Amino acid sequence: MKLNKIAFGILALSVLTTPALADEMMDHSKMDHSAHEGAAPDLVDTKDVADSAQIVTAKVNGLVCDFCAQAVRKVFKKQDAVESVTVDLDNGQIVLGLKAGASMDDDTIGKLIRKSGYSLVSIDRGDDA
Repeated sequence: MKLNKIAFGILALSVLTTPALADEMMDHSKMDHSAHEGAAPDLVDTKDVADSAQIVTAKVNGLVCDFCAQAVRKVFKKQDAVESVTVDLDNGQIVLGLKAGASMDDDTIGKLIRKSGYSLVSIDRGDDA
């Protein structure tokens, strides 16, 4: 019986450490966020958005907790054009600070938001700094 528990533990660990399976298990669009609603969000990235060359604000449906914010930040921070990411849970917005000389089209932003498990409502581009 003890061997079965050890084998199960090893199997569970291997499943959770397999990137594709772990990503599938962490699909935020299927998560129950009710336990996280009202939690104090960690909204500000380490870089100040105001210092960015261009500001892009995306209105998004489904952002309700800090786990949502973390998922979005993780996806956008992988993009070379993105200097900073701020998630405003209260207003359902993602504020992207793009690097000087960099750009990101609306289709790419929408695709990345869907990849994070949310739906895009609108995009507003601020003036260049």
